[in-house]
Amino acid sequence: MSTQPSLRRRQLESQVGKNALFLLARIAYLLPRDAALALGRALGRVVPSLSPRHYRQVLTDITLAFPTACADEIGRLAYKRLGENLIEFLRLPWMSSAEIHRLARLENTELLDAALAKGKGAVLLTGHLGNYELCGTLMGLSGYPTTAIAREQQDSALTGLLFRIREAHGLTVLPMTDVRGCLRVLKRNECLAVVGDVNATVPGAFVQFFGRPAATYTGAAYFALTTGAPILAAFDERLPDNTHVCRFSPPIPVTHTGDRNRDLLITTIRIQRCIETEIRRRPQDWFWLLQRWKTRPEDVPHAERIPMEHRDLSADEVEQALKSDQ
Repeated sequence: MSTQPSLRRRQLESQVGKNALFLLARIAYLLPRDAALALGRALGRVVPSLSPRHYRQVLTDITLAFPTACADEIGRLAYKRLGENLIEFLRLPWMSSAEIHRLARLENTELLDAALAKGKGAVLLTGHLGNYELCGTLMGLSGYPTTAIAREQQDSALTGLLFRIREAHGLTVLPMTDVRGCLRVLKRNECLAVVGDVNATVPGAFVQFFGRPAATYTGAAYFALTTGAPILAAFDERLPDNTHVCRFSPPIPVTHTGDRNRDLLITTIRIQRCIETEIRRRPQDWFWLLQRWKTRPEDVPHAERIPMEHRDLSADEVEQALKSDQ
């Protein structure tokens, strides 16, 4: 009896959220940047009260990842950062390239240049840290043709809005189902941006993330193994003056043993550890609303067919594989 009202409530919350986003998109660019950021922070302060169910889940996930930390403090800071990032994202179509370059910069581009010099493209691993959308926009404006993989929303109008904003300054967006399109990007020796920290609904593997098995897409590892493209982490960070820096890290080792499934698994483990390390450094910057551990092994049909780090490999085997660069 309670299922139907609950479903209606969630549908209503979704509709209200979508309408609020469209309204914000109309007014965000009209405000001076400082005022717009203040509006974003204000939204971040009130949203936990407007949607306590989601905030309770956020606190649960923060506690699971950081048992000794103050979950409420991290959660409220994360919501304020989310508000700032959202406002900046919505303002992107009306910003000039000069304004964006004043707002953000790339760091360690020599690592990306060296990767692209191999002629096989580059898989850019990113996550929901900082204003990752701004980082993607900056790539295209800095002379690095970049295509981002994005998950389509259930609402086509919302998908259209998000795609239009992302593509306003030359970034190309492909749905995550277009595998051939992604391979063509790398074949052209361009950058393919992959967000690696979402909960997989059709998991390629369950791997450990903050000590818990998390359903994880293996796309980044697949593209690297298939094309020979290196994987570089690219994470955005908001600085105290509200400018941004997007830093590239040295390539993540890709395992090549000839055992395809094992190579995908080990490389995916490396990728998740890279993201986890960055989140541990600044947990308030991560998008905790992702529900990263939502898909559970016990809820997946035929989960025995899906590789799991803690089942397919012993702890010693994992550590030994991770120490190898091959």
